[in-house]
Amino acid sequence: MCGIFGGHETLLLSNVQDVLYHRGPNQQSTKVVDPSDQNGSLIVGQTRLNIVDRHDIRIPMEINGYTITFNGEIYNWRELRRELEKEGYAFSTNTDIEVALVSYIHWGAACLERFNGQFAFAIFDGQQFWLARDRLGKKPLFYKMENDRFAFASEMKAFESLIHAPNVLCELLEFYFDTHTPFKDLFSVPCGGWVSWSPAQGLSTGRWWQFPSYKGDITDIDDAVDEFLAIFKESCRLRQVADVPVCTFLSGGIDSSLIQIICESDVAFTIQFEEFRDTIEEEELVRDLGQRMGFDNRIITPTEEDFNALYSDFARAIEYPVGSFSIFPLYVLSKTARESGFRVALSGEGSDEIFNGYHRNIMLMQENELVQTHSGGAYRSLAEKYFGSGAARVARMAQRQPGDLSPELVKLIARDWNDEEPFEHNLARFETLIPLQPLLTMADRTSMAHGLEVRNPFLDYRLIEFSVRLHPTIRRQGNFGKLVVRRAVERISERYGRLKLLDREFKHGLPAPANLWLFHREGFERGHWNAWLIRECMHQLYETQKKLVAN
Repeated sequence: MCGIFGGHETLLLSNVQDVLYHRGPNQQSTKVVDPSDQNGSLIVGQTRLNIVDRHDIRIPMEINGYTITFNGEIYNWRELRRELEKEGYAFSTNTDIEVALVSYIHWGAACLERFNGQFAFAIFDGQQFWLARDRLGKKPLFYKMENDRFAFASEMKAFESLIHAPNVLCELLEFYFDTHTPFKDLFSVPCGGWVSWSPAQGLSTGRWWQFPSYKGDITDIDDAVDEFLAIFKESCRLRQVADVPVCTFLSGGIDSSLIQIICESDVAFTIQFEEFRDTIEEEELVRDLGQRMGFDNRIITPTEEDFNALYSDFARAIEYPVGSFSIFPLYVLSKTARESGFRVALSGEGSDEIFNGYHRNIMLMQENELVQTHSGGAYRSLAEKYFGSGAARVARMAQRQPGDLSPELVKLIARDWNDEEPFEHNLARFETLIPLQPLLTMADRTSMAHGLEVRNPFLDYRLIEFSVRLHPTIRRQGNFGKLVVRRAVERISERYGRLKLLDREFKHGLPAPANLWLFHREGFERGHWNAWLIRECMHQLYETQKKLVAN
């Protein structure tokens, strides 16, 4: 993983390499690619964390007049390299960076469809910058337009003159998504999106990937589990390839447990808060799995004192609120893993979104059954008025701020809603394209703050293409969603006996008792937490920039 930046250097901090050092502590370099632009020199730069090929390489990399700055991992780069070598290309490094650039030279923008991984990169061809981001936005990429000047970077703190600009939709959701950021003239390249800019042509944007349409041709649960396991095992295999040690972030849930069962990591890290012993017990379940499998399960028990010592650090890393209490435990997990000698961790993000696993999904799907039951006959108009459209019901769930349901939020969700497709499929698409984005932001920032790369086996694009083939009847059973994943765990863990985690009725996410520590409140209402965090994030952002500029 790396930190990348470029464009007009006058829009970036003068010491931008220092700002992004934590993302790539092994190598840093900046190259002037056009010193003659009338709005200032155009640069390309990168800081590198050498996960693949531990040797120093040329960064930013230049081949035949094309220059690339690259962040992420293309897991199938070796297969692509062999294909390109057959076309006559020779390679000087053993890196996915070089493969990405040669792929662009050979296939153009169509190279993106061949990449399986998490990435954000920019290529300068002597005339224009071309930026692209992976399908689900696992790696960040921001750009700024100010008059005729353009710049991009992996993190917002790399830009000059950040001016806060409130966003109504993001305030309703309590997180930022798609192109939105908290600052004026600063935008995120959307997941599955691209941006091009040149002095002559200006700015163009678009999307190269869309969430697939519903197919629903898999109707047998055993067939579904067979196909799921075949894809998932390959996804795990690809994400274990590294020239450095790999560990697992393990909770007492089925997602991370399935990763651990398949990958058999020697070491797994788990968070357990003492304040949650009576309600969210993770340690007992992960120790049960650890004893059966024989791996080193390391339990971390953060305290209020740890929180007070670290909150300025994780606020500085996260940059803006993501609507979650999981920031602190993820920051501690990443910090501990890196201090223990690991540079790569496997994590379970994505399963709940793709396979309807959240408890809120279960409630909405059960409500949808009521809608289908009562939306016929003489009371159809009354039922439709009471329940509302599918998009409106999801918006009612998603809106965090009190008051009437926001028409803007309903419109946002309706944008990608298709009434010709099953409710379950529409719900998975919404969860993946919107609420998943801040969780991936959180995973990226808390891990890269420590130079740790997090990989997500559930977010292989082939699993998304598989998920749209599931008929709604095999997506859930009673009060349990992601039925295919659950059945896969049951099948693949048979050799260890019945796991305790399979009898768990309800799985929380990875919350921290921040409400209790900060406000002496029980529960997980996020209003006070988000208000506190936005202030701390802004404070740390400006303090960081001020300190770096002063030095």
